[in-house]
Formats: sequence, C-alpha cells, structure tokens
Amino acid sequence: MTRPMDAVTDDAAVAPWLVRLGARAMHCSAGCRGATVFLRCPGGEALGTATHPDLAVLAALQEDTGEGPCVEAARSLRTVAAVDLVAEARWPHFRVAALERGLRACTAVPVLAGGATATVTLYAFRPWRLTAPDRGAVTVLAEETVAGLLRERARTGAEAEAEQLRTAMLSRAVIDQAIGIVTHLLDCAPDRAFDVLRVLSQRTNRKLSAVAAQIVRAKGRGSTRELRRLLDEVRAGAA
Repeated sequence: MTRPMDAVTDDAAVAPWLVRLGARAMHCSAGCRGATVFLRCPGGEALGTATHPDLAVLAALQEDTGEGPCVEAARSLRTVAAVDLVAEARWPHFRVAALERGLRACTAVPVLAGGATATVTLYAFRPWRLTAPDRGAVTVLAEETVAGLLRERARTGAEAEAEQLRTAMLSRAVIDQAIGIVTHLLDCAPDRAFDVLRVLSQRTNRKLSAVAAQIVRAKGRGSTRELRRLLDEVRAGAA
C-alpha cells in the first residue's frame, strides 16, 4: 500500500476515519461483502484501508499496476463498476487476482473534496450492481468523511500554530529578562547584553532561549565573571 498522507497528516489519525467509512459503506448495499477506501491528498500522499486482508492485497495490486476500478475511478472521478468479473475484459491483473479470491463484482465510487480524493470500492461474491440510491448513500458518507478530515486537519493546524506562537512569546520574554539581568550585572547597553547571550549560546551549543532561561533561574549568580569576559570579547570584536 502507498504511504500515508502528511501532513492531514499521520496514518494513526486518518485510518480510523477510513475504517469507519468502509464499514458504513459496505452496509449500504445488501449484496456487498467487503470494501476498501483509498484517500489521496493534493501532495500525492495516500492511505488505504480494507475490511478484509484479501481486499487490501487487491488495493495494493491496483496501485502497483496502475489498473483496476479504484485507480480508474480516482483518475476519472466517475463511478466505475464491473457487474461480473468473469466477463470483464478490463484490468487483466486485477480481474485474475479478484477471481482467485472468489470475488465476482465490484463498484468504485470516487469523491473529490478540498483537493483530496476518496475512493470507496465495494465488492461482492456474486454478480452484482450497486443501485443509484445506494451509490448516492456511499457518496454522501465519503463526502462527510473527507469534510470531517479536512476540519480536523484545520483544527490541528490551528492548535499547532497557536502553540508555536505561545512558545515563541515565552522564549522572547525569557530572553528579554536575561538581557535585563546581564545589562544590570555588567553595566552595559541592552544590545551588548544580547550579544553576550548570543556568543554564550554559540560557545555552549545551546539554544539562546535555554541560555537565557538558565541565567534567569540563577538571576545571574555565579556567571558574572564569564559574562564579563564575553562582554570584553564582544567589545574587542566590535572595535
């Protein structure tokens, strides 16, 4: 199977949505005995799930060979059906593999939403056709699932952005406090104090925020001599 999407992220977050979609779609038609769901995102990342291991093999085969109802439906964005695979001339590799597993019919229903394509493929052990009402129900389920995933992605992205902003603000506040402490200890200008912190960060191979946090915790105690030496180096370098 192809690797999962990004970003929407990881497979652990997306897979349960697709598993539920496959199970619900399978029950839309009395003749259906299994389902696969394949989700492809704008960047090309994709994730697939199946209600049975044999169906997962068939989904992987279609991706590897580039032929089959799922691939064709995703490419054309049209429902693709094979009422009886015994008489089916398309997709020779898929046809043989499906018949070897006792499958006789399938229908792939694609949905495009928010740049993502979800394809639900239903399988049956006997010649079978998905009715228009049942196809409509599968389409609605797929659209709801993709919409839900996109909303979850937006929410997660917003939370991550807010956390990054909060962390940046806290780091900035700690750095400002450290600058104030160094300015007081060394009786120097704030820009010189910042240069001292920057050099100390480079010399110790630590983040500037970590260096600043250590100075703030100790209130500068025990580091005056080292800070003054660095200040002399900074002044010498600027001369």
